[in-house]
Amino acid sequence: MDSTVPSSKYKQNIYKFYMLYFIMGIHTVRGVYIPYMMDWGGLSFFEIMILQSYFMFVIFILEIPSGAIADRIGRNIALMLSALSVACAAFFYSAAPIFFLFFVGETFWAFSIALFSGTEEAFLFNTLKTMDQEKKLPTILGRNQTIKLIALTISAPLGSIIAQYISLQFTMTCLGLIYLGAFLVSLTLKEPKIEGEKQAQHYLTIIRVGFRELKKNSVLKRLCFERIIISYLTFFLFWTYQVYLGEVNIPILWFGFVAAAMNIVNMGFTILIPWMLKRVKNKLRFLIAVDTIIGLSFILLGFATFPFLGILLLLLIRGFGNSRT
Repeated sequence: MDSTVPSSKYKQNIYKFYMLYFIMGIHTVRGVYIPYMMDWGGLSFFEIMILQSYFMFVIFILEIPSGAIADRIGRNIALMLSALSVACAAFFYSAAPIFFLFFVGETFWAFSIALFSGTEEAFLFNTLKTMDQEKKLPTILGRNQTIKLIALTISAPLGSIIAQYISLQFTMTCLGLIYLGAFLVSLTLKEPKIEGEKQAQHYLTIIRVGFRELKKNSVLKRLCFERIIISYLTFFLFWTYQVYLGEVNIPILWFGFVAAAMNIVNMGFTILIPWMLKRVKNKLRFLIAVDTIIGLSFILLGFATFPFLGILLLLLIRGFGNSRT
């Protein structure tokens, strides 16, 4: 452990991470992302999906070297670069409605996520280790996600108001300015030095071990297939619900409020589902029931032209879909 800094001083890292997650959750463009890309950016829905495919591909490519970068230059510096990269991404995205700039923005955004992924958990674990409180890590991570959801809920209506009364472009510019705040917070993090810390397994090793286990475990195969299908359907809702709201003539001013309601329902279901699981004997039937509700809601959504019914179905899909994990 670093002898120059008392272990009690590292405790501030935890509160700074709460602040960091709150800032990163203030997503002013999230509730109006599709109108932003289509109306201001001039993209078709197909072009948006090309960008997102590229985004996911870059994250996959960068996941391997980003871990090595964090180990090499230090996790605190990696977190600084992550915050700075996502701010740059937002500024590139809002500079001009040019497809090439969107690709640059997606590259910076993907680099930010790849750097942040796993680094924050290792950083927090080492912080707690200096205080002999490693067991608190799941609790801290859960609080971080809750704080981020609260920030998303607050900022989604704000983004709609900005889009309605200022401009769609400024919803993204505002995001870049907010993320600069995350960069400033990251500058104050103090990285604990743990003597004898073991390096994590190489990413390709983890993949090989995972596929080996998957090959011999038939139950795991079915669960993985089920999770991938339902998770991707739920994830796809993010890219389609705003298109649906536009089709049923809901004004853009209300897009963010719908997004906020989805986040609130998500938080509620993360409490409700574990409570229900404690009272259900057959977990498999419960999982099938949840998947059935999600599937029927998607089908009904395709026929729902009444806005209130459509929003109710969106909330059901988000609530059950995002809390399945």
